Amino acid sequence: MMGVDVGYGFVKAVSLTGQKVCFPSLAAPAGVDLDLGFGGPAPGYKVTVRRVNGQAESYLVGEAAQGSFLASGFLGAEKPAELHDLLLLTAAYLVGAGTTGFPPVQVDLAVGLPLAFYRAQKDVLKTRLEALAAWVSVDSGSERYISFRRVMVVPQGAGVVFAQGLPKGRGFAGVIDIGQYTTDFLLVDLRTGRPVVEASGSVEAGCHLVGQRVAQAYLAKTGRPLPPRMERRILDDLAEGGKVVFRGRELDLSTEYREAVDDTAEAVARQVLSAWRDFTDSVAVTYLAGGGALLLGERLARAFPNPVLVGDPVFANALGYLRMVAG
Repeated sequence: MMGVDVGYGFVKAVSLTGQKVCFPSLAAPAGVDLDLGFGGPAPGYKVTVRRVNGQAESYLVGEAAQGSFLASGFLGAEKPAELHDLLLLTAAYLVGAGTTGFPPVQVDLAVGLPLAFYRAQKDVLKTRLEALAAWVSVDSGSERYISFRRVMVVPQGAGVVFAQGLPKGRGFAGVIDIGQYTTDFLLVDLRTGRPVVEASGSVEAGCHLVGQRVAQAYLAKTGRPLPPRMERRILDDLAEGGKVVFRGRELDLSTEYREAVDDTAEAVARQVLSAWRDFTDSVAVTYLAGGGALLLGERLARAFPNPVLVGDPVFANALGYLRMVAG
């Protein structure tokens, strides 16, 4: 059994055996390995997928794809099926799914969809994943056959509720799950344990807004556009010290970075509070989850009642999915 959160920015997966993995939602065609004999093992994964019809292809996945001009990720609301399923199979392999012998042992799987797309896409996704089957090998490891016996599709945010649990009492519990391109929010009535439908949903605001603002500042200060494949590296440098390297010199973008984070948190808070407007004064606790909670959480905490950063916020949804599929 496993829970997999194929996010716009990162893939997170956990299994019932306690294995877990997290890597960027990126893939590229595999090229020729360039091993110069130093620098340690290359980051990321080289993945080979052999379909039931015998067709086999190799890819660079996660950090390994970041340096490729041919890298592809999720650039809009729709997640291309081919990329989504490649990332899912890679994550499943890395947390122990699949068998080498016969007959194959299938896996129970739970995945999530943003609340905004859940009703329209859940049946299509469930049907597609139930039919997904392939032989997978990662980093020249043993080839394993991976397929799924049962697939559960869960609304994002609901996974956080199952991972965190709900307090007893009156009022409402809020969940804000900040991702790369979307923020999912959920309001649960503590008396009934049911979500308040009109106060739950998704907004297209997330950590990508920080990247957009930083790219604009980089262009303004250097006169050169920030290459998309360098964005994640630049953001990591700014998070650590507010400075990056540009043509042999340090470039200080600390003020622009701080303003980008503040403005993104404000945009997320404004849209969620607008949806919660009649309920905000009765919110007993606000759970902050997702990778974006680590970046924006301190700012968001000022806007919401009784904010609580959930345990293991990056894996919160995947852990919740696992608990749901495990019953």
